[in-house]
Amino acid sequence: MAHWATSPRDRKQVVLFAPTLDDSMASDHPVRLFSETLDALNFSDWEAQYVRVVGQPPIHPRVLAKCILYGLSLGVRSSRKLEDAAVNRLDFIWLLEGHTPDHSTLCKFRTQFAKEIKGLFRQVGRVAIEMGVVSLNQVMLDGTDLKANNSRYATNRRASLQQKIDALDSQVEQLLAEAETADKADAQLFGEASPTKLPNPLRDLKARQKRLRQAMANLAELEKERGCRNDSTTDSTTDSASGASGNPVKQEADKQDRAKQGSARTAPAIPTTDPESRVLPAKQGGYAPGYTAVLATDSEHGFILDTQVLAGNDEASTVLPAVENIERNFGRKPGEILADSGFNTGPNLAGLDEQKVEALMPPRQEIDASTAERPDPSQPVAEANRPALPLNPQNKVLDRSAFSYDPAADQYHCPMGRPMPRTADKPYNRDGKKGTYRVYQSVDCSGCPLKNRCLSGRSPTRRVCRDEHETLREAMAARMKSEAGRERYKKRAAVAERAFAVLKARMNLRQLLLRGIEKVRIEIDWAVTAFNLVKLISLKAR
Repeated sequence: MAHWATSPRDRKQVVLFAPTLDDSMASDHPVRLFSETLDALNFSDWEAQYVRVVGQPPIHPRVLAKCILYGLSLGVRSSRKLEDAAVNRLDFIWLLEGHTPDHSTLCKFRTQFAKEIKGLFRQVGRVAIEMGVVSLNQVMLDGTDLKANNSRYATNRRASLQQKIDALDSQVEQLLAEAETADKADAQLFGEASPTKLPNPLRDLKARQKRLRQAMANLAELEKERGCRNDSTTDSTTDSASGASGNPVKQEADKQDRAKQGSARTAPAIPTTDPESRVLPAKQGGYAPGYTAVLATDSEHGFILDTQVLAGNDEASTVLPAVENIERNFGRKPGEILADSGFNTGPNLAGLDEQKVEALMPPRQEIDASTAERPDPSQPVAEANRPALPLNPQNKVLDRSAFSYDPAADQYHCPMGRPMPRTADKPYNRDGKKGTYRVYQSVDCSGCPLKNRCLSGRSPTRRVCRDEHETLREAMAARMKSEAGRERYKKRAAVAERAFAVLKARMNLRQLLLRGIEKVRIEIDWAVTAFNLVKLISLKAR
């Protein structure tokens, strides 16, 4: 006889006492703590959305929410896979207490409770604060690109979009004419006909036509936005041509333009399957339709405190809304905001300063200007240090960091110690944000040994510009250079990036399932709520 273990249970053996559903689940299985945690939360807002008067009694929203959130914690996101798990996986069967919702019920439920899932996210965060695992002392901001539910090849530019729309219009008109002829023939045979539905081919074409027109509208808006940005930089461009290579408004605007849209000479492309997404640089190389998700993460244990989804990658616009959302959801503002250099803009620094929230963000362009430092700015830089004076990487002339500002006299000193008094104030309008920058110009640059490296074009003198946020930028740079600032900032990358690593690697949130920015926001809200639940459960288990 072969030496094999016998089966513990015969499939056809009738048992006298069958185990209960609860007995079939191990007492130390994580699903038990997951269920207990959600049972302790308030679902009255969810219940209020149901009309429980007539019809078949619905499954309680807590049960369906458990299914979706528990699935997310295991990386099971598809509603069809959740439907399969509800029938075949013992932990899901135990969690749902035998309910077997189909994929359409789960899919509809996921998008129906947009407001309620935000409330559940808020409840989990408040429980974490009460447990003392969220401090709100330091909050890290960071963003990542997520692939849209749109093929990277399903994008079109204006000419191609217009060609497809024209072809569809003519096809729709042809089908309508054929349908009208068929209706007249049917009316002659059978009397007056009153169809309630469009023919299937016409119905499909109408849907495609609607998507393409939406894409064309989004493209027109994108082109208008780009045109407004180009028009609003006229004054800044003029200053640069005259030697004002240090205009902070222009430098900041140009960098945002390059990051958001690429080269201005390239016509923008719009995705056609999900027209609300935008073509963004892909980490695997090239470009692909996607959305940008920006998360605010608490430094204590990595809980996510706020999430924002953008169609595009203007991450800097999320800083002040994140502070407002955190205060509204959890009762107080964060003590300190840490973010990378992409979030460091003048309006953000001014807004955080006004709200008494300290910021730690590196400068957008770090240039070592130590060779230009000297005790008395009115004296020239030592001759030995002059060859190492910092150059601007864009126009290859001396960078503005080589010029020293005297706040008492409100003037600059060039590296040779010559004064540069304030000569003019100029307004700017950048994406609807208005302000004023000051122009400082040297009186005489003749005979200067640094003239060839300092002046650009044919300008006889050098100009440097300074906007109303420059004092805040300088204070920020000083904090980042301090030992305490560097030590605090070291935590940012580990805390902020870990949340994205878990969402993408463990929860499989690399490509979105839903289309349209509102539905994408709902999808992200479910994911971050599951993320915080897993954090909370793991801390409770300890």
